[in-house]
Amino acid sequence: MDISKNYLDNILPALKNAVIKSSSEISDIQKDDIALQYYVLKESNLISISSVSLIHINKQYIREGKIEVPELFTTVDMTEFVIQEQEEIQNKLILMRNILNREIPQVEISFDRCDMPYECEFKNYCWAHIPPVSVFNLSRLTKANKFKLYTQGIVNLKDLPKDYKLSAFQKAQVEAELSGNDVVDNNSLSRFLSEEINYPLYFLDFETFFTAIPRFNGIRPRQKIPFQYSLHIQHEDGKLEHFEYLADGKEDPRIKLLEQLKGEIEGKGSVVVFNKSFENGVFKKLAEDFPEHAEWINKVLGRIIDLAVPFQNFHYYCPTQKGKYSIKKVLPAITGKGYDNLEINNGGDASILYYNSHIANKEEVNDKLRQNMLNYCGLDTEAMVWIVDELRKLIK
Repeated sequence: MDISKNYLDNILPALKNAVIKSSSEISDIQKDDIALQYYVLKESNLISISSVSLIHINKQYIREGKIEVPELFTTVDMTEFVIQEQEEIQNKLILMRNILNREIPQVEISFDRCDMPYECEFKNYCWAHIPPVSVFNLSRLTKANKFKLYTQGIVNLKDLPKDYKLSAFQKAQVEAELSGNDVVDNNSLSRFLSEEINYPLYFLDFETFFTAIPRFNGIRPRQKIPFQYSLHIQHEDGKLEHFEYLADGKEDPRIKLLEQLKGEIEGKGSVVVFNKSFENGVFKKLAEDFPEHAEWINKVLGRIIDLAVPFQNFHYYCPTQKGKYSIKKVLPAITGKGYDNLEINNGGDASILYYNSHIANKEEVNDKLRQNMLNYCGLDTEAMVWIVDELRKLIK
């Protein structure tokens, strides 16, 4: 990390009596956290605290050259808040001690207890009585309504009252779950495949990483940096080509990624992605940061087709999806294939492994690691090819 030589002079005064968070704003959880830390230190009588501050990342900061530490962080005085919270913190600690000193409390599951502010580590234990498919799997039903059904004793989908108001999507899901049969809306699938998708098809997927402290010039904290893509091109005659890019980690990967992708994706035909908000966001930020590439990027944005739409709209649904329509759920449902045999089988792991090996030098970069990364991203786009092929078979 290229941080200016006066780093310690700049940051150490701010660290005195301060808590640092990598987030870009202050949350209620962090307020409770800093109030508890103040309580522990005050009660220990080890140090005297005159003021308390919380330092968090300034999300407006843009790196240009060396990291300017004072501009990277925002300092918020929390002294008055933590003093006011001390009685509440003490009461909470007493409650926690009482819980630890007795048998496991019999507490009913609920959204605020089980998932707020994070998912509870004991959730699987407390939810053991909930069947694999239940009202909690209903797509597009709010958590509040799911728990409302649960408190009324309605857990299984078969127990839903006949007059319970469901959307068309939810009705399709319930019918599929109860019958065990797939939902196939031939007319809607046919329209999607004939009117939305135009050959040649460019199946595209990006992988990105982000850091709280910007690694390269011109980027903000936590900005997504694309470091890899896979591109399968399917022609109308069935011919399939594959192109891919995986940055070496020695420099900002975005320019080389853009230059290579431009030559492979220019032309006509639909650019097919799965859940387009992600790829759209990556492209739009690249166009903003590299205006010399904005013209062709904007043309690509106009060609993007979201393959998730038929599944979001329940034009196809298989009970094994359990109300979800991510590509990890759709692929095995419609093709019988999946990601289980890959060394890397999710985007989060790919991002962390790339950062640790190629950027932070915490892991060795070797051919096996890079091939595993290529295999994962490559399957994301090949999976879309298979899914489109299967949809076409369904409507024949």
